[in-house]
Amino acid sequence: MNLSELDKKDLKSELLSLMENVSSLLKEQSDVDKFLDETDLFDDWERELPQAEYPIFIIAVLNNIRKDTIIDSLISSINNKDALGDSYLNAKPAKVKVRSHFGEHPFN
Repeated sequence: MNLSELDKKDLKSELLSLMENVSSLLKEQSDVDKFLDETDLFDDWERELPQAEYPIFIIAVLNNIRKDTIIDSLISSINNKDALGDSYLNAKPAKVKVRSHFGEHPFN
């Protein structure tokens, strides 16, 4: 499935369906590590989500977290991945000019 071709409504539906599926599978098999090693349910999502968002996605799905802010953020990151790419991960922070207050009077 190509998630990037889905609209926001369909992405949300797919994500909630995935959460339901994972929740029921984890009720049967309580070993999360084994489940993660053996499943391929997240493969499509891993390809589409930016690298920084993927751990948030995994935590949300495993814990069945359905907060609108989290779901909307994940969906937006898929829709905006082409615009952003993973370049923001490699961006250098702006230089901050450090000012020394050594020797100054405290009420200046």
